Amino acid sequence: MLDVIIVGSGPFGISLASHAVSNNLKYKLFGYPMDFWKNQMPQDMFIRTPHEFVSFSDSKDELTVQRFSKETGIELVTPLPRPIFIEYANWFAKKSGIEFTKEKITKVSYNDGYYEVISESGEHYVAKNVVVATGVEHYRYLPDFLKGLPSNLVSHTSGYTTFSQFKGKKVVVLGSGQSAWEAAGLLKREGAEVELIYRKQGPNYAGSRENEIALRDVGDVFYHLPQEEKKEGWGQSPGSIAHFLKPFVEGIVPQNPGVKVDKVDKVSENEIQISLSNGDERIVNHIISATGFRIDIDKVPFFDNELLGAIEREEGYAHFPKLNESFESSLHGLYFAGPLSSHSHGPTFRFILGLRKTAFSIIPSIVREKENSLVKM
Repeated sequence: MLDVIIVGSGPFGISLASHAVSNNLKYKLFGYPMDFWKNQMPQDMFIRTPHEFVSFSDSKDELTVQRFSKETGIELVTPLPRPIFIEYANWFAKKSGIEFTKEKITKVSYNDGYYEVISESGEHYVAKNVVVATGVEHYRYLPDFLKGLPSNLVSHTSGYTTFSQFKGKKVVVLGSGQSAWEAAGLLKREGAEVELIYRKQGPNYAGSRENEIALRDVGDVFYHLPQEEKKEGWGQSPGSIAHFLKPFVEGIVPQNPGVKVDKVDKVSENEIQISLSNGDERIVNHIISATGFRIDIDKVPFFDNELLGAIEREEGYAHFPKLNESFESSLHGLYFAGPLSSHSHGPTFRFILGLRKTAFSIIPSIVREKENSLVKM
């Protein structure tokens, strides 16, 4: 019998596992280590968060990115290249003594106070607690007018490690946020004929050390704020762009702001026509949709309908689980870390900034429950 199963081997899952090791919990950490960061993002781009705020969480607050730099001799810069961030994650996991179970989970079910988890190899595991720390990979959002079109003509920004396959192609990027700017800049560098199309009147460059501190700190108090004060943090993340992307796009990639797509038609096997609200039309080889993610617990692929039906939802926001102060759902022992906790606990938990608060809330809750059950015995 395991104390806890952690589903997801990204920054949240790795931090939670580090705390589990420190507290002598019997655990399993499922997933391919840092898979989203390694295999779903371009590796020659940067981490949006300034490097001083990207440390994972261990129980003693010792395994910081600054210590990693000192021990390895790797210089920390802002913006931080993604490969260095991944190298830090590997260093952190090794220093923490974390063991990965490099499999995905196919099913989680709840029976009589215990969780049964089935891995992709067909192995069965039983645990008192499960933490879902799977990030955003299940929640890619495509507008309705793009659905049903073949993948050689339309795709989402998530999933690309390089854009070299678009050299010499005409590509439109839809969106005005971080991923749109990143994709457009990299497409241009790879030799694509690229254009940005978006509904806003212009780009929103944002992000500073002060903003990061404010976002981190709101995570400590958000849960206890009055409902009216919480509303500003709900909904989708605003489409802002880190300043370091400006020179990759401004004056380099054509922009068509203040318009929306009225219609998209397949012209041939390799071409697609876009009709815009201002009357313009484009014939291009590919549309890349930088339309982000829509968090929705019902899209978690390893939950069956019975378990989903037993989870209480946030009032008026049924796509989020309702969580207590320790990130626990209405199903005893089922916890949520990362984006699925961001309605109950606030926007901090969509980002790396929420790692420490999450780990220092969930693992102590599991430890207390374990200690109480031993006392009752």
